Parts: sequence; C-alpha cells; structure tokens
Amino acid sequence: MLAAFFASIPLITVYCQELGITGTKTGIVLTALSVTAILFRPIAGYLLDNFNRYKVYFVFLLLFCLSFPAFLIFPFFAALVMIRLYMGAVYSVCGSATMTLASDLLPRNMITPGINRFAFTVSIGMALGPFIGIQVQNNMHSQASFICVFILSLCALATLLFCRIEYPEIERKRFSVRNAFYKPAYPFMINMTFFMIPYGAVIAYSSILAYEKEWMNILPYFYIVLVAGMLAAKFFTQKMVDAGKHRTLVTVTLILLTATMISYIFMHSKLHMMIAAFIFGTGYGIMQPLFQSFVTGTTPPPMRGVANATYLLSYDIGIGIGAFAIGVLHELCGVLNGFAWTAVAYFAGGFMYICYVENYYQNLKKQQPPINC
Repeated sequence: MLAAFFASIPLITVYCQELGITGTKTGIVLTALSVTAILFRPIAGYLLDNFNRYKVYFVFLLLFCLSFPAFLIFPFFAALVMIRLYMGAVYSVCGSATMTLASDLLPRNMITPGINRFAFTVSIGMALGPFIGIQVQNNMHSQASFICVFILSLCALATLLFCRIEYPEIERKRFSVRNAFYKPAYPFMINMTFFMIPYGAVIAYSSILAYEKEWMNILPYFYIVLVAGMLAAKFFTQKMVDAGKHRTLVTVTLILLTATMISYIFMHSKLHMMIAAFIFGTGYGIMQPLFQSFVTGTTPPPMRGVANATYLLSYDIGIGIGAFAIGVLHELCGVLNGFAWTAVAYFAGGFMYICYVENYYQNLKKQQPPINC
C-alpha cells in the first residue's frame, strides 16, 4: 500500500510536466493531498477507535485503489487536484490503520521494539514505490506507470484478505473535535513535521532534478540506493535503538542529513546523487521507525487509532510543505539550491528534539504502568 502511494508522487510530478502543468501548479497538485489528509486524520482516528479496525481498513484501502485509474481518465489540472484531494482523505485512514493494526497484534512488552521494526516497512515502501513507478515510466510511459501502481495497490488489498483480525464489539462514542486528537503525541508530531519537509522535497522533485540534468537513466537506482541506505541503517543501528541511545542516533543522523541537503548546491555528478540517496535512506531508516515507536510505545491500546492519526499528521504536513516549497524554490533559485534551503528544517527539528522531545519521551515512558509477568 505504501509503495503504491509513494510511487505516485514522482510519477505525478513527471506526468504534470508532460501535460504542461509546471512550477507552482505542480506544487498545488502535490500539496492538495496533504490538505484533505490533515483534515481527515482526526476522523481516521475516530473510525479506528470506534469501529472494527480491520473492516475500516479494508473499505478505505479499496477506495484508495480507485484513485490511480482516475489520473488517466481525467488528465487535466483541476481534475488532478480533485483526485489528490480524494486520495488524501482515504489515505489518511489507510496510513493510520496500518500501524494501529500491527500494534494490536504485538504483546505489550514488545510494543516499542516491535513497532520500531514494523515501521521500517513504511520506510521501505516510501523508497521502493518510486523505484517501481519510475522504472516502468522510463521503459514505457506514464499511463503504464499508473496502471502498474494500480495493480500494486490491488495486491495490497488481496494481501489484506489473508490477514484477518477479529475484534470484539466496541462501545462507540460520539465524534467530537476535542477527542479527535491525542495530545501526548503532539510533540512527536510537530518534531517529525520538520524532519519530513526535506523528505517531501526530495521525493517530489528528484525526478525533476534527474530530468533537468539528463540523468533519467539512473533515477530508478536513486530509489534502490535509498532502500539500501535504509537496510544499512536497520542492520547497524538496531542494537543502539534497543539500548535506548536515541539522542546519539538522532544527533548524528541530523548532522549527516543536513550536510547531504546542503551538498546539493555542488551536485554535478551522478555519483554524488547516489551518495546523497544512500545517506538520505540511512537517515530516514533510523528516524521514521524510531519516532513511530515513541508514539505507539507510550499509548494505551484503546487510544492507538487516534494517537497514530495525530502523529501521522507530521507526514501529511511535512511532505506537503516540502513538495510545495520546492516547487516555489524551483522557480526562484533552481532545484539544487531549493533542496539546500530545505535543510533549515533540520536545524529547527533538531533543536526541538534535543531541548525537549527526548526528555518528554523518557518521562512518558516512566509513567507507563508496570508489565505483569
């Protein structure tokens, strides 16, 4: 599911170019999804905590699949914006449901390490999806790419049929805006929003960079190297994560990511782009699973739907800001300088993490009731 979703981001960027939709308009198409995703995340949390989570996920995953053929049926600006708005609404539920259902299957004493490992699949999907889409696009055309992504989403739906989870009857509460957000997740959500801004820029506009540099032949491998970086991160840092050395990991990761984004100013070779992809993958292979485990590991089971929905606003807002900002910066100073400017978000997010979020997480963890053996 995540591979299909993230495959669509670079595909839409190139697709817009082919249709004559450029610059800020491309940014609007990409950012439209974030608008409805942000608005519907609270509803997603309510649905997951007040209805059968498995059934909710199945229905919305089916609706999610239908968005990909729509890109081919309605190839003009206004329609693309509407499709992205629709896609944001259904994806907000799918994205929240995935992590919530996974946490429901884990024993309580394995929630934090288990979710840290499962959340790694989110990172893999975010990197592998664009590779699949761009590979098809390079060898065929945009239409074939969207069909391929549609098939990928149907595979996710078929897989879900073999992963049935039984839930007891739930006492439903009335929806209220006050209860639609999980306040303890706010610091993690705000912090990760900053970190996702450069990610949104890179995922959305790496295809444009490759197109301008005439490097389209290596673009699919950019995402493969990204995945390799994520795998390396999991292999070499898992023991540090399990040992609770979060501050060290986040600090070193942010230094590497900041240097990588700034280095885009001097990017004149394909090798440089591949090295940037590896470091980028390593960084997010650490950060995304770590912050997801912070949220899920400190949330009571009945509240995990709304907690995950609240936290995942960071992806919607951060990627949306990053995609829109790089569209504007592309016109003002070029895509390479635009990438470099997004590194400012790392400084802001790093300051917040070091000064507040790490201690906040440790305090929340201490407040958790003891595990009965």
